Amino acid sequence: MSKEDDLFADYPEFDSEWTEEHWVNLLQYLVSRGHISFREIASAALGQLNPSQVGTSVASKRTFQAGFPKRGVWAAVRRWHFEQSGRCADCGTMLQLQADHIETRQDLGDAADQLTNLTLRCRRCNVVRRPSHKKGGLTFLTTESALMWILFTRRPTTYQEYEGLCRAYGLTMSSIRFQEAWARARWLAKEGQYTISPDSLL
Repeated sequence: MSKEDDLFADYPEFDSEWTEEHWVNLLQYLVSRGHISFREIASAALGQLNPSQVGTSVASKRTFQAGFPKRGVWAAVRRWHFEQSGRCADCGTMLQLQADHIETRQDLGDAADQLTNLTLRCRRCNVVRRPSHKKGGLTFLTTESALMWILFTRRPTTYQEYEGLCRAYGLTMSSIRFQEAWARARWLAKEGQYTISPDSLL
């Protein structure tokens, strides 16, 4: 095992237990290896800070429009949007915010589509509330982030191990998603920055 492969060995097993220092070290590692630049990190973070698109997700829906005079819905939605705190109602993050129902459409049907029944939640906390995502919220990172966190910090040498780590983390999507993500390991291996065992199925 190389020094790079062992870099995160002493870090807590669960990402939810990582300190800010652990995350800073991971970012510095990714930059030092040329996986990403600070400019790209800033660009990605700024994109995640961009407020939710309530013009299309709320104002354009007929069920919301029904409660307002013609062409009056956007002004009301915009006013509601500006009055929000700009943070997730559940966890307080400012990243990946979405307009979400307080009382669900599953419970109230079309009657749920009222501005007084909306709040801002981040993508992760929004998923937690969906009955179709039984394991939503059991993981600290979003799926797309967790796939790369596992790859870079656990550095599995076979695809089989990678998929097992993803499942153990709590990721529930189709194996095709894990195979897509495993492409990063294959690409890094071509650059001599990742070790893949001959025993790997992919």
